[in-house]
Amino acid sequence: MPPAPGTMVNSVLNRALQFFENPENREKIQHQCIDPLLKHILDRMFPYIILTSILFSLILLFSLTSVGLLIFQLYKLSDTAVSLSQINYLYI
Repeated sequence: MPPAPGTMVNSVLNRALQFFENPENREKIQHQCIDPLLKHILDRMFPYIILTSILFSLILLFSLTSVGLLIFQLYKLSDTAVSLSQINYLYI
């Protein structure tokens, strides 16, 4: 009778999981493989993260300035409209 399909894959996975459950093996893999890899990736991405945050800050600053100027201009226009209506009232 042939073995059930996938039994070899299951046995390999079980042995790999047992290997990674050992704290000594886990620490060795973390300190020798994962930590240097993450450090390298972060070192390479750091300038792009800084550039993106600066651009986001500038866009936010320009947006808030534009909204402030629009509100100031609308307030100024409403004052002008009030004074024009008072002038028109005096001439009528």
